[in-house]
Formats: sequence, C-alpha cells, structure tokens
Amino acid sequence: MNENESLFRHLQKYSASGALPMHMPGHKRRVSGIPFLEELGAHCDITEIDGFDDLHRPQGVLLEAMEKAARLWQSRQTLFLVNGSTCGILAAVRACAASDNSGKIIMARNCHRSVYNAAELCELEPVYIAPEQVKDFGFCGSIMPKAIEIAVRDNPGAPVILTSPSYEGVLSNISEIAIICHMYGSPLIVDEAHGAHLDLSPYFVGGAVHGGADIVVQSLHKTLTGLTQSALLHISSDLVSAKEVQNELAVFETSSPSYLLMASIDGTRELIEQRGGELFRSWKRALDAFDQKVGLLQSLRLPGHSELFCCQPRVNDGGYNLENGACPEIYGYDRSKIVISCEGTDTSGVALMSELRRRYNIECEMASCGYVVAMTGLLDTDETLDRLALALIELDREIHRTAPRIHLKPPGIPKRRMDVAGAKARRSCAMNIKEARGQISAEYVWAYPPGIPLVVPGEELSEELLRSFVVQREAGVELRSSSGGMPLTVRVVCPEPNT
Repeated sequence: MNENESLFRHLQKYSASGALPMHMPGHKRRVSGIPFLEELGAHCDITEIDGFDDLHRPQGVLLEAMEKAARLWQSRQTLFLVNGSTCGILAAVRACAASDNSGKIIMARNCHRSVYNAAELCELEPVYIAPEQVKDFGFCGSIMPKAIEIAVRDNPGAPVILTSPSYEGVLSNISEIAIICHMYGSPLIVDEAHGAHLDLSPYFVGGAVHGGADIVVQSLHKTLTGLTQSALLHISSDLVSAKEVQNELAVFETSSPSYLLMASIDGTRELIEQRGGELFRSWKRALDAFDQKVGLLQSLRLPGHSELFCCQPRVNDGGYNLENGACPEIYGYDRSKIVISCEGTDTSGVALMSELRRRYNIECEMASCGYVVAMTGLLDTDETLDRLALALIELDREIHRTAPRIHLKPPGIPKRRMDVAGAKARRSCAMNIKEARGQISAEYVWAYPPGIPLVVPGEELSEELLRSFVVQREAGVELRSSSGGMPLTVRVVCPEPNT
C-alpha cells in the first residue's frame, strides 16, 4: 500500500481487486442492483482483513492515518472514533478518574449528557461549575477561569471537563483554564464536539488543542465533512496516560469499526490538507456576506452576526477582544454558529424554526424558547447562506418588537439530596410535574437538542425548576426524560415506608 494515499483510496483499490470475501459483512460487497447498498457505498465496506489494520491495535494503515491527523490538528496523539464523541468522552473521563483518588469530577453544568453518564458510570461526585447566562439572549456564557481556579484549589488533581464551543458557539478561555488546572495537577478534558474546525485556518480560532487541554474530543460531522458518528480524540500531554485512554476506548467503542466512517475521517483530513485554504476562505466570505445582509434586521437579533457582542481575534496572543466590552459573560465566539434571537418579539424560537421549515424548506439545528440555532459548515456557500439571510429578512418584516418581557430567571443548580446511584436504586413513581415540587428526581430530564440535563437523579425538583419545564413545554421545546414521561410526568423517589 502507498502510505501517501488516503484510506478511502485503499478501499477503492481493494474493492476493484476482485478478492473473494469469505468473511463479514454479509453483503459481500455485491451491491449491483441493490440501490441502498449502491448509494451507501457498500462496495468499500469491509472488516479487519489483512492489510487494513485493527483500530484497537493499530500498526499499519490506520496508525498512519491517525498520525497524519495528529500532524494536522497538532496534537501529540490522535485516535479515530466511530461511536461519535460520546465514546471519547466516556473513555476520557474514565481514564482520568483511574489516575485520581479523589472520586470527584469538576464539570461545567452545561456539559452534554454523555459527561453525566460518565460520572455516573465511574461513581464520581460532580463538582459543578455554572456558567453565567448571556444577558438578553438566554443561553450560557463562557466558563470563567476564576470559577475553575476555586474548584481545582479545593479539589486538586480531580479531572476537569467543560464544553467549548457550546451549542450556541460560545468559547471559553482554554489557554488560561489549562494553566490553572495544571498548577493543581488536574487534567483538562474539553468536549470540542462542535469545534473540529477551530485553528485549521486564521478565520476560526480558539481551539482547545492549541489552548493546552490534555484531552480534546471532536466530532467531524458537525462542521467538517466526516460522516455522522465520526470523531477524533486528541491527547496532548503526559498528565493523561494514552495507554489508559486506549484501554477505555476498547470498552466503549465497537470492536467492529466501520471502515466507511474511518475513511470519512481520513478523507476529511486529506481534503483540508489539499483544499483547506480555499474552502475556509470561501466559508469565511460567505459568512461575511451573510453578516452584511442580516445587519438590516429590525426585530430579530443575531449576536455575532447582525450585531457584534462579538469577540474579535487578537493577533498578538490568539485571544479575543470584546467589542466595546459589551458582553462580559462571553470570552470568545465561534461565528460558524448562527443564533437567531427572537427575545423581545411576538414570536418564539420554536415558532420561528417552524416557519423557516414550512415556508422556506430550511431545517435548522435546534430551537429554544427565545432563539434558533442554525449551523454552518465547511461546504456552505454564498448561495446557502444567502437563502437563509433572505428568509430571515422576509420573516423579520412580519415579526414585531414587543415591550421587554420579564425573563424567567434560569433555575440555579438544583439542590442535591442524594447521589445518583442512591436515587436510581430507590423505588420511584411517576408524578405530574405540577405536583412534584420538593420531590427528589429519580431520572434525568433534558431538552433535546442539545441534550444538556436540566435535573439529575438525586436532585430536588424546585418550584423554579418545574416552572421552567412548563414554560419550555408551552413554548414547544421538546423535553425528554429517562423514563419517557416528559413533558407531562417525572419519576420521583418514593418516600421510605415507616418502620
């Protein structure tokens, strides 16, 4: 095999070689006349056969592909993931927990559900860091270094995990946070599922690998060109054992990895090396043109686009300046995300997303009570963003500003009444959410997307928390729970019978 060729090219050559497959998969690459196999590229779908290496013990073509990825993203070691970022998060947390005796994990409260699952599996006590809400927009701001410093000072050595960029594109100051964590011997894990494109060009910066995080997990399908479920795990320090991470990946990742997914990872790497300059410039130009068009909006607000609460890169040190110091809750912003805020208008985020779908055939990523998130990616063009801009301009003429609404104060971190394992072990029952005030939740409740838990088993269902459930439900936000009873009922811990 030519080591300079991509994994995809190797698969193409093998498919054309005429080799008789007396092994899995069962379709035997005989795709002719079977449309779904033809369209899905099953002629390149193989298993771990001679010459194609083993993801869990890479020594050949897969090892070479991962080394190429490490050079592009500038990490010490890069591992391919085919179970999405989720398996990388689970493995990273468990590997870091194994080297720390504290039994704790310092985690941003707006972490993805996979982080909560990892903490539960590893029986770690969470130490939560709550980001401030961004004034007037209703989403979470950056995780502040000072909050991390207090947490690691009180829990030295405990692993730290946070999300940057967030679902809404908010970046945290990873460089400063990493220094603080390392002062106290705490490894820093960054869920960068939405930021695989960062630092691959001068136009999108603020990534966690360059920022000094110890482990960074990225999805390649969110903003780049990997197939859905393809991801990377980067290791960038000796504070975390790479061998331990690989051992944990063998637990959480399939033993039958898809070569189609891995080929899309390596293909993305090759595409960026060969055409990245051109594609990133085109993406940046399309966003610039979009920003100019939506600058005329009267009712809808697009932070970072139609108005700059925005953070502009500083040339000297890779950090950010806040435009006019207008938004202290935000350190940096990834402008590939487009947050369409309808706060202070006569519509809701869910209704706006529905109109974009119904009238313009534009499907956005998610909607909350007061905003919609539209995601852009490496292959977006002037035409795609122009279509979104024109739809927003048209809708903006029909939407009216209203008197400022009294914002529902986001509920604080619920009081923890028992640990997760204890709550899940107890007998539970379903209760109407209007009657559950003061009860202990026996399950997770989250809005999907983005999949961030609003309450965790063992936490108290306060009045303000339940009120937020009702407000979100009435605004059309999709609330889910472990038992499936939301948005009407929630499972609570039953009182112990009198003895």
